Amino acid sequence: MSKFKIVIISICTIALLILTSAVVYQNIKYDKLAKEEEKVTDECIYENNEIEQEVNELKVSATETKVSPNAELIIKNYYKKCGHTTEKVREVTSDMVNKTKEEVKELYPDYKIESFDNNKIVLIKEEEGQCDEHYIVRDENGNIIIYKVLEDGTEEIYQNTGISTDYLPETDKINLRDGIQIYGKENLNSTIEDFE
Repeated sequence: MSKFKIVIISICTIALLILTSAVVYQNIKYDKLAKEEEKVTDECIYENNEIEQEVNELKVSATETKVSPNAELIIKNYYKKCGHTTEKVREVTSDMVNKTKEEVKELYPDYKIESFDNNKIVLIKEEEGQCDEHYIVRDENGNIIIYKVLEDGTEEIYQNTGISTDYLPETDKINLRDGIQIYGKENLNSTIEDFE
């Protein structure tokens, strides 16, 4: 082969290598730019998702709790004189359904709202006097009689149990003569059952 042909083939080979290197370099550069652009797009989507989540949280927190038709209403009364709290459980009245906490406050201005959610409302009120769950159990003429203690301290007959004291132990007879003070109907029923 002649020197001329060898030089031309060498020049063509070098040109082809330079051209191939340039194409490979451009592809690498293009891929790098595409990845950076994809990363920026992903970050924007991520930030957008965070913003949407915050907006949804605001929407949820802005929704006010309202009373359900099946809600339970608990009314508590705290009596300062005796320190007891009575509790009554009721179903909500129709005028309370779909009311907010503020609207329920307006319906019960004398009560404080102890807790409020759509299924359970607890209202509490302070009373000056004494609750009506104070009793005294006494022996009257050989029978156990239950007296209710009124707010002014007087007693009225609540129930004649018909239980005779003849067969009770001596300590029970002494306690009954002095009078056994009891708070609450459950405690009263339990005490009477003990004497039966």
